[in-house]
Parts: sequence; structure tokens; C-alpha cells
Amino acid sequence: MALRPVVITGVGVICAIGRDPQEFWQRLTAGRSGITEIADDAFHAFDARYAGQVPDEWIDGQSGPSDAHLDRTSRLALVAARQAIAQAGLDDQDPERYGLVLGKCQATPAADGGYQPMHATGDIVAAALGMRGPRILVSTACAAGGNAVGLAKDKILTGEADVVLAGGVDPLLFGTYAGFAGLHALSTQPCGPYSRSDGLNLGEGAAFVVVEPLDRVLARGGTPLAEIAGYGLSADAHHATAPDPTGRGGVTAMRRALADAGLTPDDVHYVNGHGTGTPANDAMEIKVMRTVFGDRAPQVPTSSIKSFLGHTLGAAGAVEAVASVLALKHQTAPPTIGFEGREAPSGLDFVPDTARPMPMSVVASNNYAFGGNNVSLLLTSPRPATADTEADTEADTDTDAGGLPETDVVISGLGPVGPLGVGIAEVAEALATGRRQVGGQPSLTGRTFAPRSLWRHMNNLSRMAIAASRLAWEDAGLQLSRAEAENVGVMFATAAGSVESTDGFDESVLANPNKPAVLSFSNVVLNATGGAVCQTLGLRGPTTTICNGGASASIALDCAVETIRAGKADVVLVVAADEAALAAEGLDVTPYDRVNSGSVPASGAVALVVESARHCAERGGTPYAKVVGGGHVGGAGEDERTLVARSLAKVSTDGARLVFGAAVGDEHDADEAAAVFDAVPDALLTATTGYTGDCRAATGGLNLALAALAVRDGVAPAVAGLTTPQVGGLSGYVTKSELDGPVERALVLSAAAGSVRGVTVLGAP
Repeated sequence: MALRPVVITGVGVICAIGRDPQEFWQRLTAGRSGITEIADDAFHAFDARYAGQVPDEWIDGQSGPSDAHLDRTSRLALVAARQAIAQAGLDDQDPERYGLVLGKCQATPAADGGYQPMHATGDIVAAALGMRGPRILVSTACAAGGNAVGLAKDKILTGEADVVLAGGVDPLLFGTYAGFAGLHALSTQPCGPYSRSDGLNLGEGAAFVVVEPLDRVLARGGTPLAEIAGYGLSADAHHATAPDPTGRGGVTAMRRALADAGLTPDDVHYVNGHGTGTPANDAMEIKVMRTVFGDRAPQVPTSSIKSFLGHTLGAAGAVEAVASVLALKHQTAPPTIGFEGREAPSGLDFVPDTARPMPMSVVASNNYAFGGNNVSLLLTSPRPATADTEADTEADTDTDAGGLPETDVVISGLGPVGPLGVGIAEVAEALATGRRQVGGQPSLTGRTFAPRSLWRHMNNLSRMAIAASRLAWEDAGLQLSRAEAENVGVMFATAAGSVESTDGFDESVLANPNKPAVLSFSNVVLNATGGAVCQTLGLRGPTTTICNGGASASIALDCAVETIRAGKADVVLVVAADEAALAAEGLDVTPYDRVNSGSVPASGAVALVVESARHCAERGGTPYAKVVGGGHVGGAGEDERTLVARSLAKVSTDGARLVFGAAVGDEHDADEAAAVFDAVPDALLTATTGYTGDCRAATGGLNLALAALAVRDGVAPAVAGLTTPQVGGLSGYVTKSELDGPVERALVLSAAAGSVRGVTVLGAP
């Protein structure tokens, strides 16, 4: 069945070759590079000193007084975002139906020497532009920008949003530059993708596209620029930094995008390649082209615009999506500069040095990343705006608000790893007996969940995530062939990634930027742990990484459900993991109580096996619970009680007898409890952080896991230490683990305070 067409109606970009889309396209087609030598004396520590830099005056000239106090990352993002919105002609939008999906690779430095929460840039953009709908921060390293555009399409198809702003941003940061220099990946001159292939140049910038359903655009008199016909995600499951030299992951991503779009390789007219200029990437990409297009590969024009502006990391896929939209609009393929008259050694057509006018209606935009994440976008010329188009579009929406089939999805395996124990049996026993272990690390001493050659070199976060994944897989009783495992997806959720690797790398750069800890650098990207899970378990299905604080796990579960309902996978592993910088054992956390010590950080990981109910039944599996529904809202300066109430309004609370709250023992607990009792007065409220402390994304995962257990077994954790509730009486809370009767429906709240609130509804399968 055809899905609702989703289109792009506005684009915005700021990078080394342009302060806006017009200047960007003019310099692309004129062959004018923006890569220059870095003037900052700090970068003179390196032999390679070329990069694509954005002049400060380009940002200042498009920023208002309200932006003056913002960091460079946010200011870059707002410039490109406002351009895209202006071109789309968006007037007054319903803020509840206005979403944001932002791709980032690097964490933004904070004034205190640490880092802002990864999702902070998205929060700043959303607040400035009045967005209160679904909000996602995706961090799949160099694939993040393209990944964001694909996820935006999903949010339209689910009917959660009418408009989604999707894109990516990253500035030029000294530490990241030192890491690439330490890997010997930088060129000592402006890069030459597909020709010299002697290294990359880093760049900076931001780009966004406005994503809407075609029927809405036609109804409001808007102009579609291109259709997002399809997208594909895959995992290399090969190496932390090096691409799979066979090109298998890139091939899979392209083939999945083509299948999603209902197209064939013969339909593709132009490819906007990843083209970093490193020997490994360029050689791999050539194999992808030859495998996907076969004998036709030499006739498919392919170019890399990184030859103009450098590698903008989390923004790269979004910048290249904008270039692809403009290529369709102007019927011109931008060139790859740097050939200087040389022939491509591969014999493929890389549009050398000069732009090429040519007819095109289908463009592929590909990106490959550290951690083994791959994404391919298929963009097509917009359909003619006719009465027939409107009628066809309306007919496509007879399944749900967006067109995705209403496939039943279940949770069939649980794998918690945390302070209370390893595995669902240990954790359930601890909760039943009231045993608490607030703060600290889970113990994996003497146990390995991966080949020892890999295990001993892993950081703590990867070990926890892999252990959780193995345990969930075993709990689900999955016995898949190697071929079947190739299509299992992995949705990784984390608030901050590996603290261990980030601190180790930062310390090494401070000590000597020419001798950075390159092993730590490969694990600084937040998707590295998800990549380690894929590599260890041999999973190469659709893969992404979500970084929205404590709401990350529930957003990742949403992505898993959407992937299954779209027919892109039957099984998806949702893995949430975070670690505390310091152990804080011996403290008490008492959620919802008048007396508590505040939030206490902790470490843990939780994995959920999520699969279609049909697949689970056919293999003889026993599900814990069905995913009935869910939704997320973005904050816009209102108090937490209002934010919780808005999130609860996104779902049906009928029949809910149990609510797992996101309380962590701080000042927001009372707001959450008050909103829950207003919306679901007959349900019992509980929380898990009184037993473990706040494991951020992993706490969200644990709440989902224990809610699924409650649906199946009728047990739930009593609220630890609760004697005098801030809101209501004890009768409104879980006070003993054995519940009075089965739980037909449970609600699970998730939160990144002041940013995103979500609700997931689980029910009897």
C-alpha cells in the first residue's frame, strides 16, 4: 500500500562556501572552494591545517539580539533553520504539531569546561522557533544529518506532527581536530575526494530542511521542492572507525532506501556521495557504487561536495541533502573539485571539477560514519500538484493518521544490567525484597559477553550495553540464523555516551594535542556503543542513536516500533546505557517524598527485544507486553506539571492501572505526581530510581522493562522510602510489589527535564 507522500518545502544552509542556499549553490556550480588554512594559532600544533570555516560575520549578519548570548553551535543552527522556514512560507503553526529532528556529532562545550547536555542545542532551536511537538536529537556521527531527515519523514507518517524541521549542525572544535590528526586522517592540503584520496579536511556549518506531508502543502498553497521518497539505515558491524572495506553496509543502506521508495538502481540519475577524501572511505564507496549499479556504475554521475567545504560531521548529511534538493531544482550535478585534469583511478564518473547540467528526477544522498552507521536518502522531483495528486494522497491515509500499517508490536525480551544486578531475574528479586543499591556501577567482574579479544579493550559503557543485549536476546529465546540476524535493528539510547572515553580523550589532548588517545577518540562519538553492540552480535539492520537525556529510551522504542510497522525489520533491539562519572554509593533517593537527598547519578544499561507480534508468535516466543502507543512533546519554558500533562494528553489513559514515573528524587517529582493524579486518578504511581539512582537513558529503559514485567506477572516495585508523599496519600502509590490483580495497561513516563516528556502505553499482548 502506498504511504502518504512526504516532501521538502524549504532549505537552509550556512557553511564555508555560503551564508545561505543561493550563495552555497552559486559557489558549488562555479567550482569555488571554501577550504582555507586555519588562522587560529592553536591549530599550528598540527601539520595539517586546512578546514572549511564559517566567517563570524556571516553568523552575526543573520542573528538577532536574542541570539547574542548563545554558543556558536546554536547560532549556526538558528541561521540555517530560519532560512528553511522562511523559504517554506510557514506562518502560524500549531506548536504541538511542530517537530524537530536534529543531528549532531559533537557535544557542545559548556562554560564550566564540561559539556552541555547533547540535546541542549535542539532545545534552544525549538524554544526560539516555537516548537512544542516531538523533538529528537540523533547522534550517528557523520551520518546524523541524513539520519535526521529520514526520522523526520517517520514522524510525518506516524501522524505525530504536521511539520518537522530536520537537519544537522557541528562547529569546528579543537579536540575533534586533534582526534582526526591523531588518526592520520587529515590532508595537508585542500582535500581531493575520489582523486588523490590523501585525507580529509574538517569543516563546520548547519543545514535544515522543512518536512511536510504533500497533501498539507497543497492545501496551504505551498511549493514542494522535492519528495523524500525513501531512506535506508544499516550497521557495518565491522570496526569503531574504519568502514567495512567490502562496502556491505553502504550497499545495504542504499538497497533499503530504494526498497522504501519503491525504486530500482536504474531509476537513480545522480548520487551525492559521502566522499571524505580518505583512502579507506573512497575505496569503500567505489565498491558500493559498483555493487549497487553493476555495469551501469560508470554512467552514474557521483560527486562529493566535501571537496568544497570539508567534512561538517553531524551536519554533513543535511548539507548534502540540501545540495541534492538544489540539484533536482536546477537540474545540475555539482562537481567534485580537486581532480585538476586527472582521470578518476576507478573509472567512475565523479563529475570532475565542472558542474554538469543534466536531466534528473531521482537523487541518492549517502553518508557513512564512525561506529559503522550508514544512511541513504532517496529524493525525487516533486509530483505535479494536480487534483489527482490530492485525491491519491488522501486515499493513502486510510490506515492511521500518516499511513503506517497498524502492526502489533511486542516486547519479548528484557536485559537489565545495573546496581541491583545482572539480568531480569536478579533485578526482579531485588525489587521484590526491597534491596536498594543507589549509585555505583554494576558488577561484571569475571563475566564476558563478547570474545575476550574484544572484551578486554572495551570501555565500561560498551561492556554494560553488550551484556544487556546478550541477556535480552537470551531472555527472548531468539535463535536466528546469521542471515536473519543481518536484518535485526539496533536503536541505541544514551544521554551522554562514554564518560570514561570522553574524559580520557580530553585529558590526553590537554597533555599533548599531537598525542591524543586515539582509542578513546573512537569511543567519544555517542553512537560508538551502539556500533559495538552491532559488531559483537553481528547485527546489521536499521540502526540509529538517540540522545535526549532520560527520554532517550522511550524515543528509541518509538523508532523501533516505526521501523517494524514500516516493514523494515521484524526484530529490533532497543539498548539504553549511561554511566556516572563518580560512584555515589550509600546515599538515599526517595522519589515523591517530602524528604529526599535529591538526584543521585548511577550507571546501568537495559536492553529490550522488540518484535512484531506475528514474528514472535511464529517463532514460539512469549511476549511480556504489547506496545499500545506512545508520544513525546517538547518543552517551551512551561513548568514540568504542564509538560507532563501535555505528554499524557498524547495517549489514551483509559484502563491504565499502573504508572511508572520518571521521578529522580528532585524538585520536579511533585509536578509529575500532580499531573498523573489529575489525568489517571485511579492508577498507582511508582518509580525505580529509589533503588538504583538516576541512570538517565538506562533508567528510562528500566522503567519500560519493569512495566512490561508488571503487565505479564502483576508485580511492580514499591516506591522506595516513601512515607510522606508530596502529593496525595500513600494509597495513590505502589507500596508492595505484589499488585492486586493483573495489569491490563501500564503507562511509562520519560523525561529530560525542561526538554522532552514522553509517555509509552504497554498492554496485555
